[in-house]
Amino acid sequence: MTETSAAALDEQLRTLTGLLTAGSAEDREAACARLRRIADPADDEVRALVAPPLLALAEVERDARVLPGLVRALAATYDPRALPVLTGLAGHPEAEVRRAVAESLTALETERADGPDVAALLALAEDADPEVRAWAVFALGSQLTAYGPAIRAALHERLDDVDEDVVDEAVRGLARRQEGAVTELLAELLEDESDDPHPITLHAAAALGRAELLPALRELDADQPLVAAALAACDPERREQLAASAWQLVEALERLRPDLAAALCSERFSPDVDLLLPGAPDPARYSVPHLLRRAGEDPSRAASLVDEDLPVAATAP
Repeated sequence: MTETSAAALDEQLRTLTGLLTAGSAEDREAACARLRRIADPADDEVRALVAPPLLALAEVERDARVLPGLVRALAATYDPRALPVLTGLAGHPEAEVRRAVAESLTALETERADGPDVAALLALAEDADPEVRAWAVFALGSQLTAYGPAIRAALHERLDDVDEDVVDEAVRGLARRQEGAVTELLAELLEDESDDPHPITLHAAAALGRAELLPALRELDADQPLVAAALAACDPERREQLAASAWQLVEALERLRPDLAAALCSERFSPDVDLLLPGAPDPARYSVPHLLRRAGEDPSRAASLVDEDLPVAATAP
C-alpha cells in the first residue's frame, strides 16, 4: 500500500467510524455497506483496519435495520472475532437478520463439523422462513468444508421441505457430498433446469459422477464448460482415461524433471484432479484436464509443457 493510498484509506475509515457512532440508523447502515465494499476485495492488512470499528458497533447495535449490513460487513473482514457475533444473531427475531447470518457464516468457517458455525447453520436449516432455510442448506451442502453425520442428516431432512428451493439446495448439497441416494433427484433437477442449468447443479453432477446422470446431461449444451466437465465426470470411460493419463503424466515428469516431485491431488468432494509440483522454486499446481487439453491429450507433451513453463533454476558457479 502506498503512502498516498494509506492516507486516503485512513481518512475513509475515520469518516465511516464516525458514522458508525451516529444516532441515525440510516447512517450506520450506509457505513456498514461502505466498509464491506472496502474489506471484500482487500488484503489482510486492510481488513485488519476495517474489523475493529465494526466489532465495536456489534457490541451496542440493536437496530434490525442495521444488523444485516453489519453481519455482511463483518463477514467480509474474515476476522475470527466476528464468529461469535454472527452465531449470537442466528436466533434474532427478524428473518432478515437471520438470513444475513445464514449467507455470511461460511466466510468465518472453522472447518470443524462440530464448530459453532455448523451448529448455527444446522439451527437455521430448520428456520421458519424458507429463504433462511435455503441459505443455510446451501451453506451446509455446497459451501462448507466440514461434513459429518449431523450435516448429512440435516440435508436429508430438507429433502422433504415444503419449499422447492430448499429441496433443490438439499439435493445439490448431498450430490456434492457424493451421496448416491440423491442420484435420481439430481437427474430430475437437471431435467427441470434443462433450458438454463444452475452452475451449482452442474458442479454437483460432476462431484457425484454417476453414469445415471448422463441422459439428462446429454440434453444440455455440451459446448458449455460446466456441462462438458459434468459429462466427463459422469462417463466411466472418460474418468478411467483421465486417471490413466494423469498417472502417465506423473511418470513422464518423474523421468523428465524429478526435481519437481510431481504428485496428484484431488480435493474432498471435488471431481477435479490437480498436478502438484512442490519441488518447483514457487510450488506450482496445474489442473490435469486443462493441461492435457493444452497438450492435445498427450501426457508426454503435457510433461514437456510443464518443463517449458518451469525451467530449471540456474545454479551459481
